[in-house]
Amino acid sequence: MRGLARRAWHSPTLMTWGSLGVRLSGVVVVLPLVLRRFDTPEVAVWQLFSTIFTLILLLDLGLSPTFGRMFSYALGGASIERMADMRRPAGEAPVAESQDVMGNAGRLFGTLRWIYARLAAVSVLVFAAGGTLALWKPISECHDPRRLWTAWAVVLVGAFMGMLGNAYSSALQGMNEVAAQRRVEIASGIGQALTSIAVLLCGGGVLSIVVAYQAWAVINALFNWMLLARLFPSLMAAPVRRDAVVLRALWPATWRSGIGVLASHGIIQSSGLVYGQLATPAELASYLLALRIITMASQISQAPFYSKLPRLAALQASGDRDEQLVIARRGMARAQWVLAAGVVFVALFSLPLLQLIGSRTQFVSPQLWAVVAMAFFVERFGAMHLQLYSLTNHIVWHIANGVTGLLMIALAALLYRWVGLFALPGAMLVAYSVFYSPYAAILSSRSFGFSLWRFEWRAGLPAGLAMAAGLALAAVIRGS
Repeated sequence: MRGLARRAWHSPTLMTWGSLGVRLSGVVVVLPLVLRRFDTPEVAVWQLFSTIFTLILLLDLGLSPTFGRMFSYALGGASIERMADMRRPAGEAPVAESQDVMGNAGRLFGTLRWIYARLAAVSVLVFAAGGTLALWKPISECHDPRRLWTAWAVVLVGAFMGMLGNAYSSALQGMNEVAAQRRVEIASGIGQALTSIAVLLCGGGVLSIVVAYQAWAVINALFNWMLLARLFPSLMAAPVRRDAVVLRALWPATWRSGIGVLASHGIIQSSGLVYGQLATPAELASYLLALRIITMASQISQAPFYSKLPRLAALQASGDRDEQLVIARRGMARAQWVLAAGVVFVALFSLPLLQLIGSRTQFVSPQLWAVVAMAFFVERFGAMHLQLYSLTNHIVWHIANGVTGLLMIALAALLYRWVGLFALPGAMLVAYSVFYSPYAAILSSRSFGFSLWRFEWRAGLPAGLAMAAGLALAAVIRGS
């Protein structure tokens, strides 16, 4: 038992699940209290705050995943010069490899901190203007707008500190300390959940719950800083400065990743802001509730694969292709099964659970939930193959997500007049199925030399078929 506990304590996947489980548990407990206590317009605004906070963190423009890969390349023995293009095997590298692992990691971290200090300030200023415009109508429909505008200011402060904290979490994950970094998230997540529950039980409103959430976002950033200082004191001692060699290796992957993130997650999360101007408060709250749940389910499902990315990147640097593919296929299969189980559970039990807690906000229809679930499942399939191909550091996120994003926007604008809230999920499903996922899967299979059909027969296909059957069953039960 002691050995199993030790393995779980140091397991990146289990600790990632633990972190997400704590966050999910917090949502499971806090969300019913919010739905029960707050009026529908306040629920919509509270969820918009969460959406905007997520969008601000997305404005790291691909820095976090790019720096994470570069730290892992450094652990695998790659020089900073070779990190610009990892498509060639280690033995064919045009630049002699450097064994100064911590020296290279220190140069990366010094540049990382230099960039994030500036990026955090710019991002918050941009959203202070744009977010205020997007929130004007929803907040004006609430009975106490002044307190909600104060809560909005708190969200901006928390987002600034949260983005600074991304620098430390990115370094920890890239240095293959995923389990330790997730343990920090578990601790701060428990604190956030307990504080939020206490605030709501004591009669706190939207402002109080926002303060509770953002305070723990700041504490999480401080915890990551302390953990990194303890594990890698040489990194913290590295000078904070602009390293031209690091920036040359970093920039191509960063801007392409950044465009890709904004064109995918940015569009999806921004849909709530757009619907806030078009839909009724009841429709908006229902849609945002579904979006929040599917986003959480998708994040939970990522753990078995994404927690292995630092290891996969180190294997890319060392050239061990066979072990790479075994780890990748197993992680993808587990990820898709977790997502399938989650969306079917929601389809079957969302209505009775909301009725049980006396929610004032209704859930979306089974048909809309099925479209949302299928869109996210197809997106996960493509995203994991895109991450696999990105181990070469030849980043094509700007193409994959850029084209997909344009298709989504065009289709959603075309369809909204006729299908309403179905417009964006339907557009997502079509765009991901027609371009994004096939494009990503073909790239990864060609680059890593495997048969896509044989690979997916053991990875995503069984989970996809099971999910489709479960959603159909849920629709029949809800319709009867």
